[in-house]
Amino acid sequence: MKKKLALMLATITTVATIFTGCGKDVSGNYVADVKLADCMSKDDLDTMSEMGIDMGDITLDVTLELTADKQFTMSFDTTNFKNDFSSLINDNMDKIIDEGLAEAGVTREDITDDVATVMGYDSAEAFFEDVEKSMVDAMDSAYEEMDKEIEAATVTGSYTVAKNSVVFVTKDEGDLGLDKGTIGDDGSISVATEYEGNSFTLDFKLQ
Repeated sequence: MKKKLALMLATITTVATIFTGCGKDVSGNYVADVKLADCMSKDDLDTMSEMGIDMGDITLDVTLELTADKQFTMSFDTTNFKNDFSSLINDNMDKIIDEGLAEAGVTREDITDDVATVMGYDSAEAFFEDVEKSMVDAMDSAYEEMDKEIEAATVTGSYTVAKNSVVFVTKDEGDLGLDKGTIGDDGSISVATEYEGNSFTLDFKLQ
């Protein structure tokens, strides 16, 4: 009788494990990336394209920390984005400046040394150097503002594991919405989310 009872309890435990995910440890640090082109409007992408800037390969890293006590933190790491985007801007600086001049109704050839002197510069070269510096300074300022917004967008809460799924419960209702995550055979976690009406799937890879 004791053996039958023990067998029955073992069977119940096995079934419970299958449906609740008991014993499955998904704690760790994960990283996913978001293609910024998926978040931008067609008009913005067309404008970038006209300046020779292809946003197709520019991504933003999203980090997900799952602790052993079933708490999570999802945040954004802008390091790679800023490096890649800055390189893209620097590589296309002349085209960007030419586009700005065209909007003002002039061309690079119109900015002669004489014209630059009237504007308070020693030469046309000094004028263009100042324009480039102004653009770099503006980009750095934009990065600072972006980092502040990104830091405020950090999402925290708790999670549970059920079979091959991870269910997230955020602390604040205003946080970025997280749907149920799916655990892959390779240990990755795919999470559906939504931002400003756009739906995304974040494929988190265990680091």
